[in-house]
Amino acid sequence: MTRRYRVFVNSEAGSVGESDQQRAEITAAFSELGIEADTDAVSPDDLPSAMREAWQHGVDAIIVAGGDGTVNCAAQVAVDNDIVLGVLPMGTFNHFAKDHGMTADLSAAAKFLSDAVVTAVDVGEVNGSVFVNNASIGVYPKMVGEREGIRARRGWGKIRAAPVAIVRTLRRLPVSRLRLTVDEAAPVVIVTPFLFVGNGLFDEHGERVGQRTSLTDQNLGVYVIAATSPWRLIANAVRARLGGVKAAPHMDRRAGARLVVESDQSVLEIALDGEPTELRGPLEFRSRAGALRVLAAPEPKPQPDPPR
Repeated sequence: MTRRYRVFVNSEAGSVGESDQQRAEITAAFSELGIEADTDAVSPDDLPSAMREAWQHGVDAIIVAGGDGTVNCAAQVAVDNDIVLGVLPMGTFNHFAKDHGMTADLSAAAKFLSDAVVTAVDVGEVNGSVFVNNASIGVYPKMVGEREGIRARRGWGKIRAAPVAIVRTLRRLPVSRLRLTVDEAAPVVIVTPFLFVGNGLFDEHGERVGQRTSLTDQNLGVYVIAATSPWRLIANAVRARLGGVKAAPHMDRRAGARLVVESDQSVLEIALDGEPTELRGPLEFRSRAGALRVLAAPEPKPQPDPPR
């Protein structure tokens, strides 16, 4: 039986002509693999209702074409409605797709989804909002806000606006006093410009900071840099990236299934998968084990023992 996917492309990305061409290329890429893929352009605001309606018509999977912000929106709907989700990495940043081993090449991505099997992966959740990659408080949401302001005023793209936004954010470093409780451990109070909560561990279970090694370990990775000067913040981030958490003297790393963040502020700025928003405290994070069904690469087939 022919598989049927419903593909949604962000209608607000690119011009009308580019969107039409992109949709045609996506449909053709799946057709060459024997998959029927109805492809539509929808706005981010209309994506949730479009996904629910398409799923009710009995498709095998809902595919979203975009970056991590698009995936975040789609994941919330997929978790709430038990939808099978696939991703075509077509955004500025595609961390979730990369963690599944996908590339931005359309033909390769379509082939990946054609060969993939439905796999249950973890998601993070904070005060009812889902994130598939990470949530952060402090420097990152502030930088994103600066970046989007620059883009609105100057018409720049994300890549061009980011360095200017980083410099402006570091000049007025946002510092928060937070009370953190991980699982049943005793609370700790820390003054920090950077709190990062990962859906999974981003340091290969204690070693070099970077790509996740698991999306099913039922853990939140909690990373805090207790350095209140811009230069120490930068130095610790670089050291952690290159040499691991132990190489960064002001970085603290914890792991657990639940995290509570309390602050003197009643409302906190937070970025969920790179998308800034505000949430009322306290922030209650949890790992939702296997809550999202995605099209992921099949497990490698066992190789026969070589002849002796």
